[in-house]
Amino acid sequence: MITNPLGHWSYDGEPFEVDDYFGFVYLITVTVPDGNPIRYVGKKQFHSYKKTKRDKESNWKSYTSSSKHINDLKEDGSELSYEMIQLFETRGGLSAAECKVQWYLDVLTEKCPEGVPLYLNRQIGAVKFIPKEAITNETKTRLNEIYRSGRLLIETKGEKATTD
Repeated sequence: MITNPLGHWSYDGEPFEVDDYFGFVYLITVTVPDGNPIRYVGKKQFHSYKKTKRDKESNWKSYTSSSKHINDLKEDGSELSYEMIQLFETRGGLSAAECKVQWYLDVLTEKCPEGVPLYLNRQIGAVKFIPKEAITNETKTRLNEIYRSGRLLIETKGEKATTD
């Protein structure tokens, strides 16, 4: 039996060694019957730490979310996809990027035409430091794709877009 070294996560970047990174920002997408996907943006560390020392690998391969809403949907049998958006080498870079991605995608207020939130995020953490890392241009491109797909839903009021 061949197992996926990334667990249930998909990642479009170059192959990597977990020990070279602190963690990753992720996007979970829930497929729903009406066709409007519901999303959640978060972060996950690759390792657990004890008194600032790396202890052991975390449960990142099987991690579903800290969101009760996401975990309830998973338990109810909803189809979920898990995507690593970007890897980060530092705790500061990871925390700052999670916030930036959440603000960029407007996760607290973005809604589909029926008024249902597009994201299940309910808060965005405060960053009180200047991080050493920033999101890459590749990540910004991916975020633009995600944002445009949500905007398209709003602009077409959920109707299928037609091409001429």
